[in-house]
Amino acid sequence: MVEKIDAAAHRHVGAAFEAVDGEAIRVHRERCAKVRNRNVECLKCAAACTSGCIALVDGELVLDAAQCVGCGTCATVCPTCALEALNPSDAELKTACLSAVRDGEAVIACSQMEAALGDRLAAGACASVVCAGRVDESLLAALAAEGVSRATVLCGRCDRCAQRHGRDTAQLVADTARILLGAWGSSMDIVVTDEAPEGVRAAGVSAEAARAACDVFFAEERACEPIRAGKGSAGLADAADSGEVAAPPAGTVCAAEPSISPAAACAAAPGASAPSAPVSLSSPEAEAADVTAGPGMRFYWNSGHTRKVAAHSLHVMRDGTLPHFVPDRRERLLDALAALGEPAASSVECRLAGAVVIDATRCDSCRMCATFCPTGAIRKFDDADGAIGVEHAPSDCVKCRSCQDVCRNDAITVIDTVPTRWLLGSETHRYTMTPRAVALTDNPHQILDTFRQTFNGDIFER
Repeated sequence: MVEKIDAAAHRHVGAAFEAVDGEAIRVHRERCAKVRNRNVECLKCAAACTSGCIALVDGELVLDAAQCVGCGTCATVCPTCALEALNPSDAELKTACLSAVRDGEAVIACSQMEAALGDRLAAGACASVVCAGRVDESLLAALAAEGVSRATVLCGRCDRCAQRHGRDTAQLVADTARILLGAWGSSMDIVVTDEAPEGVRAAGVSAEAARAACDVFFAEERACEPIRAGKGSAGLADAADSGEVAAPPAGTVCAAEPSISPAAACAAAPGASAPSAPVSLSSPEAEAADVTAGPGMRFYWNSGHTRKVAAHSLHVMRDGTLPHFVPDRRERLLDALAALGEPAASSVECRLAGAVVIDATRCDSCRMCATFCPTGAIRKFDDADGAIGVEHAPSDCVKCRSCQDVCRNDAITVIDTVPTRWLLGSETHRYTMTPRAVALTDNPHQILDTFRQTFNGDIFER
């Protein structure tokens, strides 16, 4: 199933991303800046995708779940962690890295490099990822906090690999991590290379022998296999015979959680019955057949199989803003930096650090920036004395630039150089705003403006 949607049609972006949700990538659509507001320009996942699963083609966002190789590169570049890597998870990858540390060096190898070297790699000498683009800054910072002196990201010959874009992401992450760790005085060396370090080579294997093995392996173009390949109708039939529900064929929507049988799903809700024939998720029959099985979770029928997805949507909160979420990766990154001690530099400039500056001469107090901020780095305040405005916490800013993109008056600038004390501290910047005057006579929008006056101006037309 290939989804093609206008990149500006945010209502369909989240639904299309559900097709990617599976055993390798979990989709949290409510965190996606693009889903939250169509004017946000972020499409970092499409730019970084190594397989063509997510791509921007002639202004259309194209999603083909059958192409996903589970590399996790899209999750690495997503500022809000709307895409979460599960193959392996962050916790699993960190554990694997620490288990493989030798002489102070942790090596993370891509799957193609492992295949090229084969038994020339020492057993257990490196952590495994599908593609080097899976490595992120929070992992490298955590390794530094654990006392690792050198982190090596071992790539294959990326010019001979279909996932070649992964190296660009790996290099971006390495550069960002060096900046952050350097600002906190860490001397951990970070290297992205296609040369196998001595510590990971099996006994008796020279650098020349390892290099020759790679030359032979990469003499032909290589590519990672899509994670849903080879799961055709025969595999589904075998699973049905065993009482298990297998993953759907390539190109269909697959489960984000372990599958359950239709019988089990029906047992979860007395009186519910399985549909007599496979139905589409978009059909009325599918909606009628869904079974609520716990807070915010539903089981949907699709092509005769069940699928477990979050049933929540973007409900506006009491203060008129969309729900906020500070990514776990963000918190782990800051915790690791804090564990390194006091910063050695007064400021830092990188892709993960930003701060919002609001031009009061341009701002019209609409507070749309707070409404759509994914992490709550910008929040509204309404004081008892009538003062209104927003507060900005730079430590929670993931530099998605949603605020900058949704501001209709260009009143917001996201600065790139941020004092290090802002990242780890609880400092907030308070912007007091003036409620907008509303004319209630000779006004074609009188009803709308009355609501604006009642609700401090936070009502908008679509």
